[in-house]
Parts: sequence; C-alpha cells; structure tokens
Amino acid sequence: MRKKRIWKHITVIALAVAAATAAIGGISAYFTDTQEKTNTLTVGSVKTDLEEPEWEDVPSDEKTDITPNQTIKKDPRITNTGANDAYAFLEIQVPVKKIITVGPDGKKLPTADTELFTYKVNDGWVQVRSSDITTSGKVTARSYVYAYGTKTQCTVLKKGETTTPLFDSVTLVNAIEGQIDEETLNIPVKSYAIQTEHIGESKVPSDVFQIYMKQNQ
Repeated sequence: MRKKRIWKHITVIALAVAAATAAIGGISAYFTDTQEKTNTLTVGSVKTDLEEPEWEDVPSDEKTDITPNQTIKKDPRITNTGANDAYAFLEIQVPVKKIITVGPDGKKLPTADTELFTYKVNDGWVQVRSSDITTSGKVTARSYVYAYGTKTQCTVLKKGETTTPLFDSVTLVNAIEGQIDEETLNIPVKSYAIQTEHIGESKVPSDVFQIYMKQNQ
C-alpha cells in the first residue's frame, strides 16, 4: 500500500511540471508583424514674374523728351513661375494733373484733373477696381486694377504660362505747352496672383480680388 502512494505522488508532480512548462513555452510561439508608411507631401507655391519686353526694347532716348500725343510701347504681362495654377491681376497707376488739354477738334478744353497717359486694354482683361490717389488733398494719380479673365470668370494661369499684355502702348495726353514740360512722369505697374484652389466657389474677378486684398491688407 505504501509503495502505491509513492507512485501516485510522483504522477501528480510530473503533471504539474508539464503544465508549467507548456504555459512558459506558449508565449514565444506567436506569429507577429509590423508595418510603417511615411506619407511625403510637397508644399506648392504661387510665384509670378511681371514683364514688359517691348518697353525694355525701347531706346532710352525715346523715353525722354516725349511730346503730346506721342505713343510709346509698353506691354505689362504676367508669367506664372510657381508650382500652382493662379489667378492674375495687374494694377496701373496713371499720373493725374489739373491741366488744359486740346480736344480732338483742336479746341481747348476747360482746366480739369486729367490723366496724363491713355491706353487701350486688350481682350482677355477686365477692370475690377478704380480709385483716386491723393496727396495733400489733390488727386495725383488714378489706380486701375484689371483681372486676367472675363467679367464673370477669372482665367486660370497655369505653370509656365504667360498672360496676354494688358495693353501694348501708352500715349501722352495732348496738353497745352508749359504745363508738364520737363516733368518726370511715372506709370507704376504692380502684379498680384492668388492660388486657384480652395479660395471659395466664386470665380468672379471682383470676388477673387477681394479675397486677395483681405489677406494682404
């Protein structure tokens, strides 16, 4: 009887050891896997060049000592040099002075605030704003902003594309002598551009320009 009890105890111990061994060995038998992915994004850009190739080719002596009604080549245009499509705008500031001019019929006109240069806007551009620039209470220039497009839709300027010229030339007003003689007259030109995507549903030039102005005022 005593011998049988010994074997019974040995059997119980053996089963306990086997169970413990199985439990320890089980934690190293899983199949495992790890994956990693890096999403690379490139930030775009809106960049433009303002160019006047015809104006640059005008000899220096032709840009001085100009006379009433003389026309000079001047052709502002914008090239998209950035990564993103853009909507483009040009601002022109025309000098203004209170002078007497001669009308088409050769008669003198009354003294008035007069734009000293005129130009003809080419197709593909539309005016979106005009305003007077004053100094000490006097109007010294008039600002005009034009959008590349139509009245209802801005034209997309894609990467590498260039707009048509806003105009091809400017003409000095037919002023009576002695009023602007030997004056240096400037016609500042400024370009603006804004991305085409994620700026709202409206593509109307005046609305798009308002978005630009709100961000850059």
